[in-house]
Amino acid sequence: MNRRESNFNQCLLYLGLILLIIQPIQAAEWGTLTGQFLYTGKPTKPQKLDISRDQEICGQFSDQIVDQSLVIGKNGGVKNIFIYLRASKLNDAQIHSSYHKLPEKVTIQNKGCIFQPHVSGLWVKKQQLVATNQDLCAHGFQVKAYRNHSLNQVLPPGEKMTHRFEYGEKLPLRMSCSIHPWQEGWLVALNHPYFTTTDKSGLFFIKNLPVGDWEFQLWQEKAGYLVAKDEWKRGRIKMKIAPGKNDLGVIKVTPQMFAGK
Repeated sequence: MNRRESNFNQCLLYLGLILLIIQPIQAAEWGTLTGQFLYTGKPTKPQKLDISRDQEICGQFSDQIVDQSLVIGKNGGVKNIFIYLRASKLNDAQIHSSYHKLPEKVTIQNKGCIFQPHVSGLWVKKQQLVATNQDLCAHGFQVKAYRNHSLNQVLPPGEKMTHRFEYGEKLPLRMSCSIHPWQEGWLVALNHPYFTTTDKSGLFFIKNLPVGDWEFQLWQEKAGYLVAKDEWKRGRIKMKIAPGKNDLGVIKVTPQMFAGK
């Protein structure tokens, strides 16, 4: 074998090794996590909150300025429960390509003297937070963070601010207004895009999760860690994600679980 043939064979060998490394990444499989949270108690109408400031402006929105700490839909579904993957670091191969199409900005509006939406989430690496003021009065936009710098900025009418989180957080962050004490909302900022919240029917979907053994976190603003089952200590679910649909089914939650953090 001459030197040229030897070099050619070495190149083939290296190429084969590279293909063996890349193939598992390309052949990665994905699963979807679903479920539904239903309330076993009797749903009650959300209580109106005391509009103690800027009544001439905020008073016009009194019907929507209500306690949103526990929202129960008509079918008994529990809205605004956070479900997210408890993982601080994922490599690029574990992020499905569909998530790279997410918008670069996540917007929280001060509108009608409440936060809209009431709960939200962002992927720290790809998305930045935008807070806007759509009202005719000033709002103080505050976010209490644990690993990142906390936010506290006054937004005059029509103004906005942008912020990029440096680190992922372990728990949802409380949003509040320094001017209007009834304003409250919650934001999850994570190092990956695998998070969601339940809708008004109590349903949730997290699509295109990497298959394997994972742990998920349940959190709700009135309950804190939502221990919906005895084995879900501190609201954590350990499970194996298989290719395709992974359904937790109907999860019944009692009024006692929301008695307060």
